[in-house]
Amino acid sequence: MKDTLQILTKLMKEVGEYQVDKFKSRAFTYETKSTEIDIVTEVDQQSEKMLIEGLKEHYPEYGFLAEESGELDSHSEYKWVIDPLDGTTNFSTGIPIFAISVGLQKNNESILGAVYVPMLDDLYTVIKGQGAYKNNKIINVNKAPTLRSSVIATGFPYDRAENPVNNIVQVSNIAPKVKGIRRIGVAAYDLCLVAEGVFAGYWEFGLKPWDYAAGLLLALEAGAVYESLPQREHSMIISNKEIFDELKASLI
Repeated sequence: MKDTLQILTKLMKEVGEYQVDKFKSRAFTYETKSTEIDIVTEVDQQSEKMLIEGLKEHYPEYGFLAEESGELDSHSEYKWVIDPLDGTTNFSTGIPIFAISVGLQKNNESILGAVYVPMLDDLYTVIKGQGAYKNNKIINVNKAPTLRSSVIATGFPYDRAENPVNNIVQVSNIAPKVKGIRRIGVAAYDLCLVAEGVFAGYWEFGLKPWDYAAGLLLALEAGAVYESLPQREHSMIISNKEIFDELKASLI
């Protein structure tokens, strides 16, 4: 598994170099997808192509689930789950926080993953049962004892104007109870920041599998507690064990 992770992270860093060059030059085009605020750039598409082609060279029998391409070669029990550029809105508007997220699943369960934040050159890696790492140093969730002492992360779905489950009520409810709320706009990175103890917890509605295939495993291996939320598919709450019940009670 370590050899697989090494192959993966080398490829992700190569893709990250491409993204940094494009980000700095601002030489790219973009178009909308499901809504006017759900966009995809040519950098998303090219990054995904680079990742898929690079991984196919080493693992031709594995399947893929990728944000832009959908499901490919789904016959295998092994599947790469790819978000080639998490934080496209940040990228496209000049905010230098975005990430590449790749998880490897066996029978739909994540067993390995990595999240790379190119502009910071921070690499988060995980193998199931072997702990979570940032730049080859082990990381753990923090020990914030209460919501009041915690900084919490969240996000908003692309269809928030149309869907009543849009997180507005939950944010309004929890804002007075916490030390702070942050909205970075990069779900995979939010989960990494929970894993390394920057955020005490995180919740969001309407995520996609590629948003958390790597980041969720990272946070769990770092000691986080997790549940899916009932309001919407692919919704989650995750935090250190000290505040989990209090955070959950404030969101349900």
